[in-house]
Amino acid sequence: MTEKVYIVTDLGPGDGGKGGVVHRIATLKSAHTIVKVGGAQGSHGVCTSRGERAAFSQWGCGTFEGIKTHISDRLVVSTEGLLNEAASLKYEHGIHNPFALLTVDQEALCATSYHGIASRLKELARGNNPRGTIGTGVGEAYRSWQKFPELAIKVGDLSRTDLRDKLAAVREQICKDLEPIIRGEFLPADQAAAAKEISWLYSDEFLDYVEERSREVSKRLSIVDHEFLGREILARDGVVVVESSHGVLTDHYQGFHPHTSAIRTLPSFTRTMLEQAGYTGQIVSLGVTRAYQIRHGAGPMPTAEEALAENLLPGSHKDENRYQGKIRVGPLDLVLLRYALNSCGGPTAFDGLAITWFDQIQVNGEWRFCDHYREFGDQHYFTSEGELRVRHGNDEAQLLHQENLGQQLLRCLPEVTIHNLPPNAKLDSLYNLCADILKDKLGVPVRMVSFGPTERDKICK
Repeated sequence: MTEKVYIVTDLGPGDGGKGGVVHRIATLKSAHTIVKVGGAQGSHGVCTSRGERAAFSQWGCGTFEGIKTHISDRLVVSTEGLLNEAASLKYEHGIHNPFALLTVDQEALCATSYHGIASRLKELARGNNPRGTIGTGVGEAYRSWQKFPELAIKVGDLSRTDLRDKLAAVREQICKDLEPIIRGEFLPADQAAAAKEISWLYSDEFLDYVEERSREVSKRLSIVDHEFLGREILARDGVVVVESSHGVLTDHYQGFHPHTSAIRTLPSFTRTMLEQAGYTGQIVSLGVTRAYQIRHGAGPMPTAEEALAENLLPGSHKDENRYQGKIRVGPLDLVLLRYALNSCGGPTAFDGLAITWFDQIQVNGEWRFCDHYREFGDQHYFTSEGELRVRHGNDEAQLLHQENLGQQLLRCLPEVTIHNLPPNAKLDSLYNLCADILKDKLGVPVRMVSFGPTERDKICK
């Protein structure tokens, strides 16, 4: 049986640096499999000490090491994205047959090109009031599955003889849902993009293309039964790493509605998956955060400070775009980190933290962080000490509470502490400084600090 499973969870709204952390653990522990959970829109950057560099979405971040990936039923798959990512891995990165490294649970839900169109058109229709989306349709597919389960397309359905009919039914329902949007108005800058999306939606030639690409995926994938995870992967000796997309602050019911994902991102759901697969071995849960705050797209971020962007973002592979929105950075928000930890069950729910991008703090010579807000909202949402209260639920009342909490955060004023780093400090000294401060403020030990892009730049203790 697999002796140890590492669960890697982003404690922010995403972009925490999970890719490099997963790659480091996978190489350090010689993992035999990366198990993917979440959504296919994740973009996890990896830079190896050999000079390879890529952003992975559906293949795991151990792919450059030849480590196999298993897409679980807890990952929403992008059929078009699979083919595009495979082509990139083959022609840009020299991996001859990427699909040989991949298995996919037949129960994994598919986000089709039509779900992507719906996601992008809805965001364009919001005009100057963005919610934020990556635009691949993962959330649309998940919400559609909940509302219209008969329209769901699973990976196991991609070889069905009536696949075109199922795709047409998905398209028909999306057309009904989007009718008010299609009849409405878009910002002048968005009109051409909207017209292109609408033309694809109604084109039978595009329907033929979507069917053809979906069938191509079914031919190239190694599709396995649901018991494969427990029977073949977790029964194998060695180490497994669970690589999750998104972050705790975009969890559907714990993030700040509506700037959230449709899916659940808490590590407890991964634990449930492992338990249901019959796993009884050791689980190591690691929380990931950058050494500074970052948010790609709309949503509350009390410590956002535009003047810091030039100092903190050089080298980032993240690009601004119409659908995700603007990238914001600022001092590390320890209040939000404590909220994320508490949403997952508290500090004891994690065995350690991985802190990424500390090299940018090192270059700047100072570490800015916020340990409390100078001004905060009413005590229905905050404790008397200014900590965010955690409310659990999975209904409309919970979403309303989270939306109100997000509105409260917009009015919070952070008090920022500036910690000057000792000049010419050695990496071990900086590691200890980071670990001591965060253990004191968060109650979780620091197990990894990243001082650069590759696995060799990540110190583990």
